[in-house]
Amino acid sequence: MSMAITSAAALVLVALLLWLVNAYVPLAANMKRIVNIVGALIVVGIVLWAINTYIPMAGSIKAILNIVVVLGTCVGVLQALGLWDEIKDLARNFTDYRIVRRHRIGHPPEPQA
Repeated sequence: MSMAITSAAALVLVALLLWLVNAYVPLAANMKRIVNIVGALIVVGIVLWAINTYIPMAGSIKAILNIVVVLGTCVGVLQALGLWDEIKDLARNFTDYRIVRRHRIGHPPEPQA
Protein backbone atom coordinates (compact mmCIF):
# COMPACT_ATOMS: atom_id res chain seq x y z
CA MET A 1 0.00 0.00 0.00
CA SER A 2 2.88 2.37 0.70
CA MET A 3 4.15 1.93 -2.89
CA ALA A 4 0.77 3.10 -4.20
CA ILE A 5 1.02 6.18 -2.02
CA THR A 6 4.58 6.72 -3.22
CA SER A 7 3.56 6.54 -6.89
CA ALA A 8 0.65 8.91 -6.25
CA ALA A 9 3.00 11.30 -4.47
CA ALA A 10 5.41 11.09 -7.42
CA LEU A 11 2.60 11.98 -9.82
CA VAL A 12 1.59 14.95 -7.67
CA LEU A 13 5.22 16.08 -7.45
CA VAL A 14 5.71 15.89 -11.23
CA ALA A 15 2.47 17.79 -11.84
CA LEU A 16 3.48 20.47 -9.33
CA LEU A 17 6.93 20.84 -10.89
CA LEU A 18 5.46 21.13 -14.38
CA TRP A 19 3.00 23.75 -13.19
CA LEU A 20 5.77 25.76 -11.50
CA VAL A 21 7.99 25.60 -14.59
CA ASN A 22 5.17 26.67 -16.90
CA ALA A 23 3.90 29.43 -14.60
CA TYR A 24 7.01 31.00 -13.11
CA VAL A 25 10.21 29.98 -14.90
CA PRO A 26 10.99 32.19 -17.88
CA LEU A 27 11.96 29.79 -20.68
CA ALA A 28 11.78 29.95 -24.43
CA ALA A 29 8.72 28.33 -25.99
CA ASN A 30 10.79 25.46 -27.41
CA MET A 31 12.32 24.71 -24.00
CA LYS A 32 8.89 24.73 -22.33
CA ARG A 33 7.64 22.31 -24.97
CA ILE A 34 10.56 19.95 -24.27
CA VAL A 35 10.05 20.21 -20.50
CA ASN A 36 6.36 19.41 -20.96
CA ILE A 37 7.17 16.43 -23.18
CA VAL A 38 9.65 15.06 -20.64
CA GLY A 39 7.12 15.60 -17.85
CA ALA A 40 4.43 13.83 -19.83
CA LEU A 41 6.79 10.90 -20.47
CA ILE A 42 7.49 10.68 -16.74
CA VAL A 43 3.76 10.72 -15.94
CA VAL A 44 3.01 8.04 -18.56
CA GLY A 45 5.83 5.91 -17.18
CA ILE A 46 4.62 6.20 -13.60
CA VAL A 47 1.02 5.41 -14.57
CA LEU A 48 2.05 2.44 -16.71
CA TRP A 49 4.27 1.13 -13.91
CA ALA A 50 1.41 1.48 -11.41
CA ILE A 51 -1.00 -0.34 -13.72
CA ASN A 52 1.49 -3.14 -14.33
CA THR A 53 2.25 -3.44 -10.61
CA TYR A 54 -1.12 -3.09 -8.92
CA ILE A 55 -3.80 -4.23 -11.41
CA PRO A 56 -3.94 -8.01 -11.79
CA MET A 57 -4.39 -9.07 -15.41
CA ALA A 58 -3.20 -11.76 -17.77
CA GLY A 59 0.31 -11.39 -19.11
CA SER A 60 -0.83 -11.21 -22.73
CA ILE A 61 -3.30 -8.42 -21.98
CA LYS A 62 -0.61 -6.57 -20.04
CA ALA A 63 1.78 -6.87 -23.00
CA ILE A 64 -0.86 -5.54 -25.41
CA LEU A 65 -1.61 -2.65 -23.05
CA ASN A 66 2.09 -1.79 -22.82
CA ILE A 67 2.49 -1.84 -26.60
CA VAL A 68 -0.57 0.36 -27.14
CA VAL A 69 0.58 2.87 -24.51
CA VAL A 70 4.12 3.03 -25.92
CA LEU A 71 2.85 3.51 -29.49
CA GLY A 72 0.37 6.16 -28.37
CA THR A 73 3.10 7.94 -26.43
CA CYS A 74 5.39 7.89 -29.47
CA VAL A 75 2.65 9.38 -31.64
CA GLY A 76 1.97 12.04 -29.00
CA VAL A 77 5.64 13.01 -28.78
CA LEU A 78 5.92 13.18 -32.57
CA GLN A 79 2.81 15.38 -32.70
CA ALA A 80 4.18 17.65 -29.98
CA LEU A 81 7.43 18.04 -31.91
CA GLY A 82 5.58 18.70 -35.17
CA LEU A 83 6.99 15.64 -36.92
CA TRP A 84 3.84 13.52 -37.18
CA ASP A 85 2.55 15.13 -40.41
CA GLU A 86 5.91 14.62 -42.09
CA ILE A 87 5.91 10.94 -41.12
CA LYS A 88 2.35 10.54 -42.41
CA ASP A 89 3.35 12.18 -45.70
CA LEU A 90 6.41 9.92 -45.96
CA ALA A 91 4.27 6.83 -45.39
CA ARG A 92 1.66 8.05 -47.87
CA ASN A 93 4.34 8.69 -50.51
CA PHE A 94 5.83 5.28 -49.85
CA THR A 95 2.51 3.50 -50.31
CA ASP A 96 1.45 5.59 -53.33
CA TYR A 97 4.14 3.97 -55.48
CA ARG A 98 4.42 0.38 -56.51
CA ILE A 99 7.46 -1.17 -58.07
CA VAL A 100 6.93 -3.22 -61.24
CA ARG A 101 10.06 -4.66 -62.86
CA ARG A 102 12.25 -2.11 -61.12
CA HIS A 103 10.20 0.87 -62.33
CA ARG A 104 8.13 3.09 -60.12
CA ILE A 105 4.58 3.44 -61.25
CA GLY A 106 2.58 6.08 -59.45
CA HIS A 107 -1.09 5.69 -58.74
CA PRO A 108 -3.31 8.11 -60.61
CA PRO A 109 -4.16 11.17 -58.53
CA GLU A 110 -7.43 11.09 -56.68
CA PRO A 111 -10.13 13.38 -58.06
CA GLN A 112 -10.51 16.65 -56.19
CA ALA A 113 -13.86 17.19 -54.51
